[in-house]
Amino acid sequence: MGETLITMRKRFSVALTALLALVIVACNPAKKYEEEEKSLIEDYVADNNITVAPDANGIYYMEEYPGTGELIQVGDSVGVRYSGTFLSGKAFNDNLDAPTPYRFRVGTPDLIEGWSLALVKMKLGTKAKVLLPSKVAYGSMGFGTYDIYGYYYTVIPGYTPLLFEMEVEELTRKAKK
Repeated sequence: MGETLITMRKRFSVALTALLALVIVACNPAKKYEEEEKSLIEDYVADNNITVAPDANGIYYMEEYPGTGELIQVGDSVGVRYSGTFLSGKAFNDNLDAPTPYRFRVGTPDLIEGWSLALVKMKLGTKAKVLLPSKVAYGSMGFGTYDIYGYYYTVIPGYTPLLFEMEVEELTRKAKK
């Protein structure tokens, strides 16, 4: 009888562990949001007759003007004019009216990864539209800011794909050693 009780406990333990694993996987809200994002991107691509395939990172790179010279490299400094919109067309940020382009070093950790991944496909003068899935933009957390009263508000929700129109106006090559 002692062995039977031990066997029953082991079976119960295995069954409970399997059930718990199933519940955790089934209740994973991230999977739901990832599927919704994937569907949103697929619908946008179909509705806008986008014929380019996404790269390995899921980025749709649509060049409008090729630019000249060699491709931009990680470590180069660039000046970019851009506008950012949600796939709905609603704008969330741009620097089109700024007196100077947005300047930064390609590959810096302060920049969303998708920008660096797109810029290394561009040259000085290139103008392109870039559709970024959230995993190379603001991810599952999204982006928000605090107002002057200290209240936080979301600017870009998590799992949100973004569309950028970018034009490289300035390029300074990284120093060679």
